[in-house]
Amino acid sequence: MDQDDATPPGGRGDAAADPGDPGRLRGALGSVTRTVRARLDAPPPSQWGTQAVAPTVHVTVPERSDDDANPIPTAVRVAAAWSWRLILIVAAVYLVARGLAAAPIVTIPFVVALLLTAVLSPVQRRLHHGARVPHSLAAFLALLLGIVVIGAIVTFVVMQITANWPRMAQQFSQFIDQTAQWLRAGPLHMSDKQVEKYLQEASDTVSKNQGTLLSGAITTVSTLSEVVAGGLLLLLSTFFLLRDGEVIWRWVIGLLPSGSRRRVDQVGRVGWHTLGGYMRGVTIIATLHATTIYVVLHVLDVPMAVALSVLIFVGSFIPLIGMTVTGCFCIAVSLIEHGPGAALVVAITIVVLVQLEAHLLQPLIMSRNVEVHPLGVALSVLAGTSIAGVAGALFAVPIVAFANATLRAVNLPLPPTEEARETQARGAAGELSAEGAPD
Repeated sequence: MDQDDATPPGGRGDAAADPGDPGRLRGALGSVTRTVRARLDAPPPSQWGTQAVAPTVHVTVPERSDDDANPIPTAVRVAAAWSWRLILIVAAVYLVARGLAAAPIVTIPFVVALLLTAVLSPVQRRLHHGARVPHSLAAFLALLLGIVVIGAIVTFVVMQITANWPRMAQQFSQFIDQTAQWLRAGPLHMSDKQVEKYLQEASDTVSKNQGTLLSGAITTVSTLSEVVAGGLLLLLSTFFLLRDGEVIWRWVIGLLPSGSRRRVDQVGRVGWHTLGGYMRGVTIIATLHATTIYVVLHVLDVPMAVALSVLIFVGSFIPLIGMTVTGCFCIAVSLIEHGPGAALVVAITIVVLVQLEAHLLQPLIMSRNVEVHPLGVALSVLAGTSIAGVAGALFAVPIVAFANATLRAVNLPLPPTEEARETQARGAAGELSAEGAPD
């Protein structure tokens, strides 16, 4: 076939054969013009492909927020929400405290039993688990040990005071005479009339308060049955808490809704651990204080040195404040017996011990269990004293330590349940068996 026959009509062959055809030129120019206009009118190609995508315009309509609808600022609303919740909490605590204060014959022995249990529970566990003593017998022996120690301390203090009281009365009379002489011949240069006036006022004050002292003694005698009942309740509560403390705690947990039992159980155990650590720590601190005071009083040859050191031991269970108050008795006895020099030495010793307790002993001994600042300790003791007297001062710091530990434990992660532990154990056993199986 010839070349001219292979070229289609109107193709390159015709154009080449007749390039000056005006119709073909106008068609080519129109095609180019339409292509250029289409390119100019088309949107830019998408960055993710070559296909042209028409631009989309998003119109955002601002929504009206709650802050615009509510004229009260957010900070004020949050503060109000916190305020009424805190008021409810304080009201609930106040009602519980009033209910407990309405029956002190039950409340005080039971709280003391809790503190004694926190101290004696390690002894009971050591006897039961270490020496293989039966559970009930171990609890009884631990309680008996506590009774013997407390009884020996009280008996010894009473004997020391009884034996040294006549001598102390004579020394006190001599101290009054020396004070009167110092007021006359000292820098104050008081006249005999002024000295006699002050001494007479002091004597009248004592005479006027004799009726009050007598009525207080009668009231104490009339409540002797309550004291006996409280003591029996204290002993029974301590024994049963030592023996059946775990059973009693599980019963209390069982009264709560099932969804909150694990959390309350964890929080309660953390608080109990903190309470036990506090009681053991304060016992160690009280022993160090009593030993130091005994050495100082013995060197100064102050009478009733052992009895006064025991008083320091008991007072040290009220942190900071108790040591200061009982130390004043030691200073007074030293002043009456040996004059201002010995009293100054004892006073310096008391101040040093109080500072060591606040800045060294408490952070060193109790830092792992109790995280209460010394300022919080002092405020809680003063608040407890103003609310419930000596009992409030004794119970204030343990309650604050327990509350602080429980509030901090609320945010701790829960331990795995027994089912989760069993599942993990089965999974670990399966992995070990799979690794040990032959290929």
